[in-house]
Amino acid sequence: MWRNRPTAFTDERIAAEGQKDGERNIPEMGSYGPAQFEQALIARGEQEVQQRYKKASLRIAKLQPLFQVCQNRFRDIESRFHGLVEQYKARKSQLERDLAAPFRYKYHMALILFLGLGEFPLNTIVFRLFGEPEYLTYVMTATLAVTIPLLGLFIGLFLRQSVPPKVGNILIGVLIPGSAGGALYAVSMLRNVYIVSQVAVASSAPTGQDQLVFALFSLNALVFCGAMVSSFFAHDPDERLDHCHKSLIALDRKRNSVRKTLFRIGTKMNGEIKKAKSQIEQIRALSTERIALYRQINTRFRRLQPPASFRRNPEFPKLEWWTEASLDGVGGHPHGG
Repeated sequence: MWRNRPTAFTDERIAAEGQKDGERNIPEMGSYGPAQFEQALIARGEQEVQQRYKKASLRIAKLQPLFQVCQNRFRDIESRFHGLVEQYKARKSQLERDLAAPFRYKYHMALILFLGLGEFPLNTIVFRLFGEPEYLTYVMTATLAVTIPLLGLFIGLFLRQSVPPKVGNILIGVLIPGSAGGALYAVSMLRNVYIVSQVAVASSAPTGQDQLVFALFSLNALVFCGAMVSSFFAHDPDERLDHCHKSLIALDRKRNSVRKTLFRIGTKMNGEIKKAKSQIEQIRALSTERIALYRQINTRFRRLQPPASFRRNPEFPKLEWWTEASLDGVGGHPHGG
């Protein structure tokens, strides 16, 4: 801080100047202006004030445009979000029911991704049996790993929103136990083939090729049905309500991201402003202390009454303070979905 920096205005010098001016009755008793030495003390302090003010202004000037852009974006998203909320509530009022999606949408998307990743090793085994080059194996495996879960997703959505509810429920009720039972049977079959192949050392497994094909088909069917069922239960039967709900989820994620950025920039900018104000106030407080010491010594050695200027606080040049970032209205609870 400035107090620890070398300066010509030590307490000894201030006391000496106060004594010298007091003995000479400077400033005069009727003077209303500050003494010349007081002006020098203020000028010395204001040099440091201006340096701090300029440095802080440069830092704050870099943050203000970023905060303004982020604030405008947040207000736009907030306006769109509230508009979607009103549409969502209006549609629920028309249907006279709440959202009918028992499986949360984010878990549904995570499951689709997981199923896609699980398809890679499963289909790699199949395509390697064809003896194709390694890169073609990965291309074909990746194609199926993306296609099968996506097909299940879209067909599940179609059954949910474009097929009569009773028909969709019947299909789902049949496919769930069918695919699960087929997968369990396939796993048991593969385990049996593995045991037989370990026991029969001399024989290869050509007799198990049909069983292997059926097992892989059953496992792929399970992946397909898993994606379809999760999609079926993650969407609402009403297309408008479902679309509005998904839009709310996506927009709320974007709103939360912008909110975090806005808080970060706004907090940093306000911190810079408060830090600069605190430093300037400390510098001016030190100037005030030195002026008070000067006046005290001056008054002690005066033969006449102290001037009227000694009864007034030191006056410092006015600074145009920066406007702090307003973070009011940025809070709120995210929309669940």
